[in-house]
Amino acid sequence: MEIVQRAGVLAMTQGVEHDPTCPILELKNVSVRFNGNPALDNISFQLQEGERVAIIGPNGAGKSTLFNVISGVLNPTEGKINIYGHAPGGHICIAYVPQRSEVDWKFPVNVADVVMMGRVRKMGLFRWPKRKDWDYVDEALELVNMTHLSKRQIGELSGGQQQRVFIARAVAQEAQLMLMDEPLTGLDVKSQEDIFGIFKRLRQRQVTVMVATHDLNLAAERFDRLMLLNQKMVGFGQAGDIFTPDLLSQAYSGQMRLIETPNGTMILSDSCCGGGDEHTHA
Repeated sequence: MEIVQRAGVLAMTQGVEHDPTCPILELKNVSVRFNGNPALDNISFQLQEGERVAIIGPNGAGKSTLFNVISGVLNPTEGKINIYGHAPGGHICIAYVPQRSEVDWKFPVNVADVVMMGRVRKMGLFRWPKRKDWDYVDEALELVNMTHLSKRQIGELSGGQQQRVFIARAVAQEAQLMLMDEPLTGLDVKSQEDIFGIFKRLRQRQVTVMVATHDLNLAAERFDRLMLLNQKMVGFGQAGDIFTPDLLSQAYSGQMRLIETPNGTMILSDSCCGGGDEHTHA
């Protein structure tokens, strides 16, 4: 166990020891097959601390499968995954932030209790929170601007507030790699800006964020790199390198319409990839 000082609170890092000379995340030739059918095929990439990466691609592209193998929920059929130089199993520095549709918002628990759930793997099962654990909860709520709603039942919150609560839970966990599945879906512009403000504060803490999204505009404008995925790695880089007719056609096939305009290529994705037409320019 290692004790480090972070943001004015003693942070206790348990689980697998990190090799600081290694990337926070590295995949080498990772493939996943279900009943012989490929879900991921020969995926390789590295991430560094503090990066903000958007994963884009059609439905069924393997985004959820990718999150599952990174978090250690699913073992790859082939290839190797390393978190700071070690396999995912045993790491508690990885947090998964689910889609809001996956959560039972009628469950009788308040905001602070949800955030405290992020401390369970640090405390150990069946142990009562100590003062230091509540310090982490208070700090996490402050980071996402939810302190004033700490006693509110989660079902009474707006969509944006609910999303912030689950990010706070990951912060209380002391996660260094956050995997977020469609965190911006259904949120208004103000709520989306609140989330991006939190992303900025997470970057200051060197937290790496991977976001699965169908919103191509936000992916292009607000993320360091984009991963274009359709079972295979179609492309990984900055928006200008990814939003090309060739790569988009490879990834989306008939699920995306490309229209040439004087200013470049207009990308129109159909409703199967995000609940309505979206557009951006390549």
